[in-house]
Amino acid sequence: MKSTGKDYDTSYEEKELILVVEDSEYLNDYISKNLQKNNFDVIQCFSEKEAYRELSKNYFSLVILDLNLEEKSSGMNILHSIRLHSRMMPVIILSSIQDDRTKIRGFNEGCDDYVTKPFYIDELIARVKRLLEKFSYMEFEKTPLSTVYTSGIFQIDTEKGVVIKNGREISMRKKQFNLMMYFIQNPNKILSFKAIYQNVWKDSLPDEKTLESNIYVNIRSLRSLIEEDKNNPRHIVSVSKSGYIFIPE
Repeated sequence: MKSTGKDYDTSYEEKELILVVEDSEYLNDYISKNLQKNNFDVIQCFSEKEAYRELSKNYFSLVILDLNLEEKSSGMNILHSIRLHSRMMPVIILSSIQDDRTKIRGFNEGCDDYVTKPFYIDELIARVKRLLEKFSYMEFEKTPLSTVYTSGIFQIDTEKGVVIKNGREISMRKKQFNLMMYFIQNPNKILSFKAIYQNVWKDSLPDEKTLESNIYVNIRSLRSLIEEDKNNPRHIVSVSKSGYIFIPE
């Protein structure tokens, strides 16, 4: 992580603070330097974990967010977390993914703009200024995001990468952690196989048999970690021919 410009605190109001989340160091530096030239303060992040850490420490006037980060981490996760906390923080998705389904999903998750790569830097700066001007007229709570999400007897700490049940930490692999995070952020909802795969695997949808098999194997391993009786689950409950529902109590 790099920090450019001045450290942010609530008494410093002269410049807007922008978070740039992009794992390409060259592109991150390029965007950040041009934002600085336009009188913005910038904090750079190169991973999902770094982004959560900075979002928990600072309030950002705007976030520029790449979708594809390291280790198949996704900017969609970060966007989803931002929207759980704030419906108003402006977010621009910056991505090489140009298909309509991904764009629509980004807007459904709550992004305010979607810019495809390659792009003209002057156009990106113009979009940043337009959004900041638009949101400057709105009054809303400006507080950092929490890195800890609580749902019933479960907590998930996105910065430390741990899941906690009734105060006890549960060690998990990356896929299990991402699956648990998706459940904790969407409690008491029927989550389809398709929705689970798209939000956790971040890959193109396979055939139906492969889709359900992949999810079943990972659900079974996750149940062995969080359920008192994995054969009679009370938290991750199957919904016949539909998917699963997470019951956090």
